[in-house]
Amino acid sequence: MNIPFTPQLLGDLIEKGYTYVLASTAAEASNLVLKPVREKPKLHNLPNGFNTFYKITREPMQMACGVDDVVIEVDYATLNPQITGEDIFEDSYFRMSEDFFRQVLDSLEDYAVITTDKNGDINSWNSGAQRVLGYTEVEAVGRCADIFFTPEDVAKGAPGYELNTALKEGRAIDERYHMRKDGTRFWGSGLVFPLYDEDGHHRGFTKIMRNLREQQEAKLEGPEF
Repeated sequence: MNIPFTPQLLGDLIEKGYTYVLASTAAEASNLVLKPVREKPKLHNLPNGFNTFYKITREPMQMACGVDDVVIEVDYATLNPQITGEDIFEDSYFRMSEDFFRQVLDSLEDYAVITTDKNGDINSWNSGAQRVLGYTEVEAVGRCADIFFTPEDVAKGAPGYELNTALKEGRAIDERYHMRKDGTRFWGSGLVFPLYDEDGHHRGFTKIMRNLREQQEAKLEGPEF
């Protein structure tokens, strides 16, 4: 049984102890199937139908937010045959403890994961955000997320436009120059999507971002064996 890959499902899989996902691109490049596993796979000995794998707290974070023109699904059949599609979309993602959710966020060292309130003021900041943007959590929380946009983009109203787009369309792609605390710039790629509670009320936004230069260096190093 294949089901859509969403941020809620990703959080549920992490909570259940899955650490990697096998990946298989179908004949048509518009479909990607993932299979969660708890142990690190061997690239030269992957199951039939799968051609690579990812650590669940890296590339799958962006995949869960959606990739243009690509349908991403999770092969859930071998995880628990008794679970139905309706069971999977329960509220366990929202019921994760605050301490556990913090551990998940801080494990994403390569990604800046930032949450804001509805006005765009920062209310959480993971260790990856400090690594990518230079601000500590104490320095960032409570400030407007405009701090890591360039002055030109702030003048154009880009931060507000990004949040409005995410709210209207479910997500917003954010590929632009960003500002570090020290004033240097880097080309960051990421996504912004709205956060809702279990009652469907809009509570804020999440921004997931990565320095593309670091991503390219990681690709050159190749996958772990």
